[in-house]
Amino acid sequence: MKEKTKGIILSVVVIISLITIFIHQPIEIKRDIFNNTRHKNDEIQLIMNEAVEFISQDGITVTRVHYDGKESQETEYRLINDYGYQDAIVVYLEFYTGFFNIPSGFIGNYHASGYQYVCIKNNQGIWELHSVGYG
Repeated sequence: MKEKTKGIILSVVVIISLITIFIHQPIEIKRDIFNNTRHKNDEIQLIMNEAVEFISQDGITVTRVHYDGKESQETEYRLINDYGYQDAIVVYLEFYTGFFNIPSGFIGNYHASGYQYVCIKNNQGIWELHSVGYG
């Protein structure tokens, strides 16, 4: 076999190996809390974890979850004052959907930002999912 052919084969093997390694690297989810004047940070972290677990499925890659007290203030206020829930937390997700593996209810190759995960604290003091989507 000629040296040039060996070099090409070796290059292809190296490229395929690097692609395989890159694809299997876990994506770090960025987590932020902004303008929090109402909630305990550990409660927000709990809701963030639940939101990531809820939305994470085949075909969805979560890249960011955040809480912003200014951004969620209106929704939280409405849930507490108009609907009588004990408390409410709204966190926001950013994620991508796959091109081929499309989860039910989503479109393929889509970048979502500002996707809400809304939890309320019931009269027993337990956090539960209220709604998801765009508010």
